[in-house]
Amino acid sequence: MNKCFIKPAQETRTIIVLAASAFFCGNNLTDIRDNKVYSTLQIGTQCWMAANLNYGNKVPSTEHQRDNCTPEKYCYNELTANCEQRGANYQWDELMQYQETRGLQGLCPPAWHIPTEAEWNTLFANWTNNAFAGAPLKYSGYSGFDALHAGVRHMNVRWDYHDLATFLWSSTPYGTYKAWSHAMNDYDPGVALYPALRTNAFSVRCLKD
Repeated sequence: MNKCFIKPAQETRTIIVLAASAFFCGNNLTDIRDNKVYSTLQIGTQCWMAANLNYGNKVPSTEHQRDNCTPEKYCYNELTANCEQRGANYQWDELMQYQETRGLQGLCPPAWHIPTEAEWNTLFANWTNNAFAGAPLKYSGYSGFDALHAGVRHMNVRWDYHDLATFLWSSTPYGTYKAWSHAMNDYDPGVALYPALRTNAFSVRCLKD
């Protein structure tokens, strides 16, 4: 009899479960889904990604992003390098994974989510309100948020405002066809509020749960 033989019912395996490493805001965040690295920033009580989200498969910006269980993104002028430098652009429904729950993870990394309007307003309150928050939050500001002027893709028709303005999604819907967004540009010290069509493709900042 072969003494090394063990019946399948008697086999055992040892599984070692390692605790997740502690994350401290201000350290780099590595997205476990694709190993992309993002800087992070503590502002008041909130921990933000200090760079625009760049997750998903690049698709032509002439096509709508689709509900096909594959995360999709647009890169300015169809160049991957532009996504690496300034982040990707997302239509709202794709970003939200075709749900309307405020504060949803959507396409953000695990343990992060798409900020709600209330959470955006908490951010702006660090500088009184949105009328004054643009100056510190822009890439030329002093907060470290570094909002880049990445522009927008308007309804799969054209790119606008590249190097002039940035638009960032909120997870708060506005009716059936729109959602709230925020915009900053070089000339205005404030942050504008827009109920934008969901088919527009804007940049995304994620917030720690």
